[in-house]
Amino acid sequence: MSPAFGLELGIDFNFDFLMVKFVLLLCVNSGKCYELISLSESTALRLANACPEEFVNCNKRFLSRVYPNGMRVDSSNFNPQDLWNCGCQLVALNYQTCGLMMDLNDGRFMQNGSSGYVLKPAVMREEIAYFSANTRDIIPGVSPQILHVKIISGQQLPKPRASGAKGNTVDPYVTVEIFGIPADCVEARTKTVQHSANPIFDENFEFQINLPELALVRFAVLDDDYIGDEFIGQYTIPFECMLPGYRHIRLRSNTGETIPNCTLFVHMAITNKKGGGKTTRRASLLRRKKSQGDYPTMKLLGIKVIDETFKAVTQSLRDATDLSDKVQLALISLKEICGLAPISNIKQTMRSLLTRIQNSSENIIMSIVLKDNYPTIVVPGTLPDILKKALLSFETFVEECRNLIGKADSVCDKLLSARSSAMELHEEMQNLAAQQGMKGKKLNKAVENFAWNVRVLKGQADLMRQAKVKCLEDMKQVQDTASFMGIMQKTDIVPSSGSIASSSSPLSDSPSNGHPLRAAGAVPAHQTHEDDDDAGAARYDSDQS
Repeated sequence: MSPAFGLELGIDFNFDFLMVKFVLLLCVNSGKCYELISLSESTALRLANACPEEFVNCNKRFLSRVYPNGMRVDSSNFNPQDLWNCGCQLVALNYQTCGLMMDLNDGRFMQNGSSGYVLKPAVMREEIAYFSANTRDIIPGVSPQILHVKIISGQQLPKPRASGAKGNTVDPYVTVEIFGIPADCVEARTKTVQHSANPIFDENFEFQINLPELALVRFAVLDDDYIGDEFIGQYTIPFECMLPGYRHIRLRSNTGETIPNCTLFVHMAITNKKGGGKTTRRASLLRRKKSQGDYPTMKLLGIKVIDETFKAVTQSLRDATDLSDKVQLALISLKEICGLAPISNIKQTMRSLLTRIQNSSENIIMSIVLKDNYPTIVVPGTLPDILKKALLSFETFVEECRNLIGKADSVCDKLLSARSSAMELHEEMQNLAAQQGMKGKKLNKAVENFAWNVRVLKGQADLMRQAKVKCLEDMKQVQDTASFMGIMQKTDIVPSSGSIASSSSPLSDSPSNGHPLRAAGAVPAHQTHEDDDDAGAARYDSDQS
């Protein structure tokens, strides 16, 4: 790249905001796609702080390499997460120096089979999409996730290396740290357990993750000392690689080596923002009424023809949100009636419900049949009022799933059609803006709002597809549970592939070989194997990755 950009040599310019934007625009407009932008640490961080949106857009077209400042004579490292948030592809670190920053680097590239290549989030790859690396708000078109972590116990925790205090005893505690965009960064810690190499913690934590694809979760065990807490072990894993269930986490030393027989015993659960939380939050969610602020918003550009295109799809956005919310609310109500925690999965919920019905009477004969390809619980005789309420709640959940599955494709088509129409107008946006007399900051704001709206449409369509897949999976889990308990009534409606549908059902387009819902990455890792505690153990065991 030409030295005129002032970036290849990593010179520490005293940039102000306008100069930084000018440099990035110069790169985007004059650079070649095969050229590499080479930045020093301090220059890259100034770009990230001054104009994160422009830096992200620049990294959509170019590779950027960031290296540590020459002033780091001790070979220390900077935080690579700040630059990953901006889409920088090559963030160089001093590998000879162990510590937190290298732990993050090892955790980040644990994905994709530790091949060294990780795909950036879609919002950072799409040509027209609004994303700021410094955002503290919800990302448009991305559903926030809730991570529920229970730190149960530790096993065979060693004495910290080079520790000369307190003889051979340790006073351990655990910290759980989230690294990602600023809105996700948070830390929590357990209590200290005195004089124990096999401590019992039994503490619960809950974290909201707004951009799961960029988030890293770090578990660290330290020895509590009044002089200074000493490091025992840690493990860092991408949020996307976490699977629910009970797990033994094999801790690593400060050099990244697995510590023999040293583990943390934990329980993980992942729900979406409306599918979990404390009882008070769930109760208020069930009672609250939908307000204008609860729906995805379309921002005005000030260009009439484009604004009308986005306004025309407002109802479809509301429909998508309502369909998903009704399913979530029905599932929350069902779990609550069954006396289960919000992090419980559908199999646990169904086992609880069906067991309670079976135990309500010695002579009861219960079965689950398919009515119009959807499960229905058939219970002859009279049931107590509380079980009638539970059955009604189950029927409501199935009906809401049926409603979403039936309407999802139509809603997605409307959202994507509006997006395509807007993209066609994008090519003429400069001329349309000129006709409206827009320029300078007003024009830049219109461009930003256009990117926001386009991203909302694409994101909501993706979320609608994911919600449909999740509903289909839930219906199949209901049948699997009934079959396991021996109460599934055999009919000719269920095809041999094991899906819940007949040839005319919503699942007829799914592959018939294997699991119809897990083909082509249809279901994220944390949404499958919900009841299999061993399904993803290799992701936590460093010697099996």
